[in-house]
Amino acid sequence: MHKILAYLLICLGLALMFMAFNGMYQTFVRKKPVVQLVQPRPLALNTQYGTVQLDVVAITQVFNLSLFALFMIFLVSLGGKLVSVGSQLLKTERICDTLQSLRAADVLEHEKEIQKL
Repeated sequence: MHKILAYLLICLGLALMFMAFNGMYQTFVRKKPVVQLVQPRPLALNTQYGTVQLDVVAITQVFNLSLFALFMIFLVSLGGKLVSVGSQLLKTERICDTLQSLRAADVLEHEKEIQKL
């Protein structure tokens, strides 16, 4: 049962990492649009020389890309953690199987010694 859970966690973690890498590739290489979390609004500053209009589209685009990259990095680290937990669970299961087989071999050896007596 633990082996199935371990392999499931490993596959889930790898799939999550693949989806995050694919999302980052699609966004940064193929120029797929990013979800606009922050909407640009016109910004005007009043100065002593009059009103100055600022272009905030570029600033919000960089901010949205940064938020997207941070989210993808979070997904990659979460996938890595799932893979790590799955591999540790698999390692623990193998150690338990090995100890049980050694115990069974030890019991058989003691039975043979008893039979010799």
